[in-house]
Amino acid sequence: MAFREKLFAVMLTAAIVVLTTTVPYLTLLNVFLFLGIFLAGSIALNRSILRFQVRLAYNEAFILAFFGGIVGGIFSEAISWVLMETLSYRPGTESLSLVIDWVVETARNRPELQPQVQALLEAEKLALAPVSLSLTDLLASMLFSAAFYAPIAGFGGMWAVFRLKRRAARR
Repeated sequence: MAFREKLFAVMLTAAIVVLTTTVPYLTLLNVFLFLGIFLAGSIALNRSILRFQVRLAYNEAFILAFFGGIVGGIFSEAISWVLMETLSYRPGTESLSLVIDWVVETARNRPELQPQVQALLEAEKLALAPVSLSLTDLLASMLFSAAFYAPIAGFGGMWAVFRLKRRAARR
């Protein structure tokens, strides 16, 4: 792959990571084992391979999506910080509230779960409280997100190659 093609794959992965980690209700995808980030690597590599008609080994796909996950994690945290500072909006809070409401509704008729539900409601209050991040906090969260999202997106890229190879073998 040429540099331009690799850059396309990395930036498409990063863009999808940003969408699935900052857009309301799309963040719900990440509740399920970070499915949104996995799909970012998978969709981006699938589109890149089909667009540029290249063959990629599993390790090449992993590395491209891995770097997309790093860039996406950094951009996602930067955008989240801008949203918190300018609009007082924290991405993911509506998804957290939906999940907590679902748990509360599910546990309504089960008194043995009430202590856990109360703890969850207290945690929700803390999570929804206003936050101000210092530059050090922002950089630490960027580093953590980049390190965490990268391998998940990388495995998504490998999955795309696996699916395309399997589909090609059937034909």
